[in-house]
This record gives sequence, structure tokens and C-alpha cells, in this order.
Amino acid sequence: MKLASIRQFRSGISNFTRRGEMVLVTKSGKMVGCFLPFPVDSQDIPIELKREFVSTLGANIAERLEVKKIQEKEVLDDFHRFKKSRRR
Repeated sequence: MKLASIRQFRSGISNFTRRGEMVLVTKSGKMVGCFLPFPVDSQDIPIELKREFVSTLGANIAERLEVKKIQEKEVLDDFHRFKKSRRR
């Protein structure tokens, strides 16, 4: 396991990914995140871990949307506008 500042992590992410290294990311000496690369074959990841990841990610997104008072319809409308603009 490696320890890296945000700046070090950003500049070295391709190396960390290629080596499959787990990295603890710090900001001002405090841990702010963890990078755990998935194996190339995602079938090796236990289903419980996948469920927990999706659940945690969904809850985090829902909380952020609620704080900013953004409705799901607004997000979907914005996404559809973005998709249409990319087709041109």
C-alpha cells in the first residue's frame, strides 16, 4: 500500500493503476480517500463488494443532490441536452 498526496496521486495515477497498487490519498497530512484498483477481470470482485460500492455511491449522490435541492428530472433533462449536443 502506498501513501500519496493528492498532487502525487493525480500525477501518478496511471502508474498506480498499471501496477494495481492500493493508495491512501492525503491532503494536508489527513487521509481523504483510498484508491483500490479493480482487477482486470471484474468477475473476481465479490458481489457483496459491488453492491456495497453501488449503494454507497448512490447514497452519496442522493445526499449531494438533496443538499443542492436538485431533482432527478433536472439531472435527466440536463443529461439528455448534453447527449443531443454531442451528436452534432
